[in-house]
Amino acid sequence: MPRSLHVSLPIADPLALIDATLLFLVQVLLARHPELAADGDDEPRPPPAIRAARHILGAIREVHYAIETYNDSLPDSLPPSNGSGDDIPF
Repeated sequence: MPRSLHVSLPIADPLALIDATLLFLVQVLLARHPELAADGDDEPRPPPAIRAARHILGAIREVHYAIETYNDSLPDSLPPSNGSGDDIPF
């Protein structure tokens, strides 16, 4: 058992981890409910599990789109440093 209850792993890009986790969740939902891959809504009232899975997929799409929008709004590169070797600009 670890001596500390706090476990910390260095993550270079947390948003990439979140996005990958969401894509994994899509795969899990498709594995459990293959009918989600169908294009149309054949049933007028699908079972509750399918409706819930569709809501989750919709939320995943929204979060994925938000992450893409956020990444697109970031500058391409950081501004050049002033050469003093100090990372804190004040």
